[in-house]
Amino acid sequence: MRRAGLAILLLVAGIARAAPVFDLARLMELLAASPSGEVPYVEKKFSALLSEPVVSSGTLSYRRPDVVEKNMQAPRQESLRIAGGEITVTRNGTQKRMALSGEPLLAAFAASLRGVLSGNAALLDEYYRLALGGTEGDWKLEMTPIDEQIARYVEKIVVSGSGGRVRSIEVREAGGDRSVLTVG
Repeated sequence: MRRAGLAILLLVAGIARAAPVFDLARLMELLAASPSGEVPYVEKKFSALLSEPVVSSGTLSYRRPDVVEKNMQAPRQESLRIAGGEITVTRNGTQKRMALSGEPLLAAFAASLRGVLSGNAALLDEYYRLALGGTEGDWKLEMTPIDEQIARYVEKIVVSGSGGRVRSIEVREAGGDRSVLTVG
């Protein structure tokens, strides 16, 4: 009986050692292994000035290595595309392009999306202090801006997910407003 108990104890200890540790490196590995794709989203923007959140919906897509597109379909047609060193916004048939190099806040926003979707911790570290909590099956990554000018606008970004899949992105603004984008 003692031998059986000892064998079970050794087996359990071996399994515990074999399970990968869930840390930032593991999360980035899982995210980097996720394929490019397109998913539906619903975004709710909460403001102290409004009694109800503003709700929009559409699709969010990511194509490796660095293209992110957010195509809003309701309540109006609008698109945002981050590719290379620029961001393009199309609204009412008019397209506006901005270089990320001249817009630190937009560059940080682009890095938050690209870094998470590609599993690139080095890119995230350029703009944010990172704090990971939870388990591989239910995690939250908090990103707090390092730059004081960006922190004047963004308090933090909280991304939650499961494995290599992002479920939601919450942007908490310094003034108290926030937006929650839920995918899937």
